[in-house]
This record gives sequence, C-alpha cells and structure tokens, in this order.
Amino acid sequence: MSRRSTLLLGPLSTILALLLMTALPQPAQAYTQRVRVTVAQSTLAVAGSYCVQATAGIDHLTPGVWSANQAWGTAYALEADCVTPKVMKARMNLQVQRWTGSVWRWCVGGEAWVYGTTGSDAFGPTGPSVNYSYHIGATTELGSTFCGGPGWYRAQVRAQVSVWDPFAASWIWKGGTLYSGNEWVE
Repeated sequence: MSRRSTLLLGPLSTILALLLMTALPQPAQAYTQRVRVTVAQSTLAVAGSYCVQATAGIDHLTPGVWSANQAWGTAYALEADCVTPKVMKARMNLQVQRWTGSVWRWCVGGEAWVYGTTGSDAFGPTGPSVNYSYHIGATTELGSTFCGGPGWYRAQVRAQVSVWDPFAASWIWKGGTLYSGNEWVE
C-alpha cells in the first residue's frame, strides 16, 4: 500500500465510524439517576460543620438492554466544603413512588431507615445504601394499586447525618430529600 493510501485510510475510517455511530440505533438509557447532590450543609462551628449528599436512581426493565425494575439510593457525609469525605453516623430511607395523575403515591419501600457510617474508599465517599425491586401490577397489603401498571415512577431518598446540638445537648438528625427524576415504566 502506498503512503498516500495509508494517509487517506485513517480519516476515511474515522468518517465511516462516525456515520455508523449516528446511523445505527443506539440502546436506550433505561434509568434516571442523580448522583451526589447536596441536600443539606452547615458551616457552623458550634454544631459541627457538615455536608450531606445523596444519590437517587430508578431503572425499569427494557427488553434487549441490561436493566431491571430497581430503585437505589445512598447517603454521604462530607466536610462543609462538600468535597472531603467525613466519618459520621448516617441514615437513609428509600421509597419508590408512582404518579397517579394528580399526586405522587408510595409504591414500595420507605418502611425503615437504613443506618450506617460514612467514610471513603478508593472510589470516593461511601455511606449507607439500599435498593428495592418493584413490580408492575403489584399491590400493597391494603389492596391499592399504586404500582398497578404503566406510568411515571421515581425514587425518593431521604439522607441524614447525626450531629451534636449543643443547645439541645443531644444528637439530632440533619439532612434532606432527593428525587431521582421521573422514569416512564410500561
């Protein structure tokens, strides 16, 4: 092969690859997730400085794509700069909700808090996590059909850390709520 042919082969193969990437159907993203969003922050030295972050995600089963009817969440504690991981007692609560047409209703989860300690590892901040499976067509114990079929679903994560309150002379829970974003499920 001549040098001129070799020099043309590189750009031509790049153009062909770009055309194939845009022309061929791409797999759909089967989940909605918000990662490490700050839900509470305090810089008060008296009560201790902290930053509470959460991750909330929801997925739905899509044929041909690695997916499942799952919701997940994690709570993190960081220093007030919201960058440096901090070791603290934390808790989180995960709930799957379904849009009824007028309000968001409980579907799965949310019964109990999951407790743990935050910190860090080689991949970054760590904290208590939980995930739930939800089933389309499932009903609650009361016979309602909040997970009864196609519709909009979301994950709600409540993330909190335990901080010392000098005025109350006790440990109190501080944090906030994060929603995954809405996911259409059929």
